[in-house]
Amino acid sequence: MLIYRLLLMGILSRGLSLSQVLEESTEQRYSRSVANMDELLKMEDDLTGNLEKYKEQLSHKAETIRRGIHQMKEMLRKRKSFWNNPFIAYSLIRHMQADWLMWQEYLEKPVGLEQLAYMQSRNLTMPREHDFMDAADGVTRMQGTYQLLASDIANGLLDRAQYNSSLAAIDCLELGRDMIHQNYLPSAEQWILAGIEAYDRPGPQMEMQLLRGPKKADLYNILGQVRAELEKHDGAFEAYHKALKETPHDLKIYQEYRAYEKGLLTSPEKRPDTLKQDEEDEAYVREQLPNCCSGRCEVPPKLRKLYCLYNRVTSPFLRLAPIKTEILSIDPFITLLHDMISAKESDLIRSSSKEHILPSNYYSGEVQALVVGSSRFSKSVWYKNSYSKATLKITERLQDATGLDMNHTELFQVINYGLGGFFETHMDLKLSDKDRFQGNADRMATAIFYLSNVTQGGATYFPSLNITVFPKFGSALFWFNLDHKGNHQMETIHTGCPVIVGSKWVVSKFIEDNGQEFRRPCMDSKSNPKEFISIEKLIF
Repeated sequence: MLIYRLLLMGILSRGLSLSQVLEESTEQRYSRSVANMDELLKMEDDLTGNLEKYKEQLSHKAETIRRGIHQMKEMLRKRKSFWNNPFIAYSLIRHMQADWLMWQEYLEKPVGLEQLAYMQSRNLTMPREHDFMDAADGVTRMQGTYQLLASDIANGLLDRAQYNSSLAAIDCLELGRDMIHQNYLPSAEQWILAGIEAYDRPGPQMEMQLLRGPKKADLYNILGQVRAELEKHDGAFEAYHKALKETPHDLKIYQEYRAYEKGLLTSPEKRPDTLKQDEEDEAYVREQLPNCCSGRCEVPPKLRKLYCLYNRVTSPFLRLAPIKTEILSIDPFITLLHDMISAKESDLIRSSSKEHILPSNYYSGEVQALVVGSSRFSKSVWYKNSYSKATLKITERLQDATGLDMNHTELFQVINYGLGGFFETHMDLKLSDKDRFQGNADRMATAIFYLSNVTQGGATYFPSLNITVFPKFGSALFWFNLDHKGNHQMETIHTGCPVIVGSKWVVSKFIEDNGQEFRRPCMDSKSNPKEFISIEKLIF
C-alpha cells in the first residue's frame, strides 16, 4: 500500500551529492580492508579506557558524597544531644550557612569534561554512515552469493561452518533497515525476523541494547510495516498485535495499526508494479556474483583430466629449481603456479603496503575524477617492480615461470579485501579488439599472487569454465586474456568471490602484449609451437 511505502522510505533517507562522491574517493572506508580493522580495535580500546576514566571520576565523586553524608549524620546525632551548647550552636550555623553552598557547588561541577572532549576529538576518525553502508553491502553480497539465511548469519553459521560469534538484535535491525532503504523488502523481512530471534536469545542483554534499544516492540512494529508493504496482511496484523502486546500503551503503534486496518477495510489497493520491479532488481543484484563461489559446482568433463608437472622449460634457471605447475585449463590457458612467494616476502609486502592502501577506485567520466565504486570491495596500492627486494624477487620469479618479459608490464597492485570483500564479474582487458590492433598496449596476461590463506570464501571463479580457485598462500594464478591472434578470450571473464572469514591479500600483475612479440608471437595454423618461449610450450 502506498502509505506504507512512504512510511518505510521515511525510515532511512540517504543521497550523495557530487561533492560527497569526490570526498569519498579519498576517505578511509574502514569496511573495504580487513587489514585496517586493527585501527578500529585500537580506537575502541582507547575509547573504552577513556570511558573507564570517566567512571572512576564518577565513582570518586559518589564516594566523596557517601563519606560526606556519613559525617553529617554523625554530626547531626551529636548536635541533637548537645544542641544547647554554644559551640555546637555556632558550628551548626556556620555549617548550614557555608557547607551546603559548598555541596551545591560540588554537585553542580560537571564531571568528565576532559573525557567528553576526547570523544569529540575522535569523531572525525570514527566510522561514518557510508562505512556502515559498505559493511551492510558486504554482508548482504556474501549472503546472496553463498545462499545464506539471515538467521544463520545472525547465529554464526556461515556456509556450513559454525563460528563462536553472533549478531545482536540491533545489528540485524540495521541490516533490515538498509534492505528497506534499497527496497529489498523480502530480505528486510528476513533480517528483522533474525533480529527478533536474536532478541530472544538466552543470556543477559548488553548494556548498549538497554540504553539505545531496540525494544522488542520496535522490531515487531517495523516487521508489520514491511509485511504491510509486501501485502502479507495476516502476517502484518500478527506483527502489530505482538508489538502492542509488548507495549500496550504505545499510542504511535496503536494509531499506525488502526490506520492500516482502516485502510484495508475502506480502500484495499492492489500490489504496485514498482514492488515487483524492486524484487526483480534485488534478484538481479544478487546474480552479479555467481553461486559457484563455494566451489561445489560440477567441473566440466574436459577439465577433469588435466595434470600437474614441474616447469623446467621457460627459463634456464628452472633446470635447477623447477616450478610446480598445475594446469587448470588449456584453452584458454590457465595455470596455478606453486611456491611463487616466500613468507618473508609476503610479510614485507603486506607490512609496507598497509599504510599506503586506499579504497580501490576507478576514473569516472561523469564527475571527471577517481571515485570509489560498488563493484569492488577492497583497498589497494600500486608499486613499481623495483619497489622492494620482495617485488624484485617475484618479478624475476614470474618471468622465469611464464617466459614473458617483465619489462613490459603494469605496476604491481597490492590488494587487501574488506568485509565480505569481492570483485564483481569482469574482464581484465582495457581495449576493444579494434583499438588494440592500432598499436596500443593491452593486458595480454594476468597473474595473481596469493599472499595469505583465507579461512573461508575469497575464491577466484571463472563462470564460463566453471573453475573455482581458492587462495593458497605462496601460489600464483596465471592466465592469458588474449589468444594467439591477439583477440580477447571471453572465457577468462572472472569474479573475485566474497570473503566469508579471513583476510585476503593478493598482488596482481598485468602483463602487456607490446614487447612480448618474440616470447609469445602471433600464431596461425602453419606456425610451429616449438618457437614459443612462453609458458604455453608446456602443453605443445
